[in-house]
Amino acid sequence: MAETPPYASDTLRWVAVEVRYPRIEEFDGGIPPDFHNAVRADFPVAEDIAETSVTVTPTGPAAQQMVRRRFLRRDRLMSLTVGRDGVALETTTYDGWTTFRDLFLEVVRALDDMRRPDGIIRIGLRYVDEIRVPEPPANAAGWKGWVDDRVVAPSLISVGGYPTSTTIAVQYGEGPGYVTLFRAAPFSSGRSVQQDGVLRMPFETPDGPYFLLDTDASWTDPDGEIPEFSTDKIAEVLNDLHEPCIDLFEASVGQRLREEVLSRPREEVWG
Repeated sequence: MAETPPYASDTLRWVAVEVRYPRIEEFDGGIPPDFHNAVRADFPVAEDIAETSVTVTPTGPAAQQMVRRRFLRRDRLMSLTVGRDGVALETTTYDGWTTFRDLFLEVVRALDDMRRPDGIIRIGLRYVDEIRVPEPPANAAGWKGWVDDRVVAPSLISVGGYPTSTTIAVQYGEGPGYVTLFRAAPFSSGRSVQQDGVLRMPFETPDGPYFLLDTDASWTDPDGEIPEFSTDKIAEVLNDLHEPCIDLFEASVGQRLREEVLSRPREEVWG
């Protein structure tokens, strides 16, 4: 199993992992306090999130209130959300795959101990990178060397002028039930991951040109079944999902980015 390289200055801005399961009716009104006790050491702050879902029925639309509970670290760099149909872990600071995966599996075990879901519907893993460099390129061609030429190439196709915006989207299927969607695009300004969300950003980045790498890997049962909820099964699938995510990142970054950004301390890169 590949491990995330220990880059001194990474480009990762947001990571999330999620498991969806059949509805747990006992959680319709909220998550039992006992669950917070099980995760309090890592997530001491709790808050309810009220959501309204609308279902179309033969007699017309029917609105239903759904309560999820979000658990936060005090530094607001990581959150855990639990609801009647899923559990998700999100972070804007990343200490490597093994640490992130193992923390999520601890949460899964806590859920299993309290109220085992009736099965697994979907498992997902997503990485969002914003590649920014000290001397921002003036156009898409300037990303060559920073980003692999194969990823930059679609932005360089000229038909009466270069495109004003480009997004490539590639879907992979590594095995039955597995799908990886990879998106990449250069942006002249802005952010894909907003800095005023629930999670705080651990460091500031320039509000200028950046190159987005967005990898979304997921698994559902290839036969359309709902397999038994199992921590071991979830761990196995997560490791399988992580492989293409790290492989796509490594294949997408250029040598110049490795030498001038990834391998140098952030303070040295950005002053």
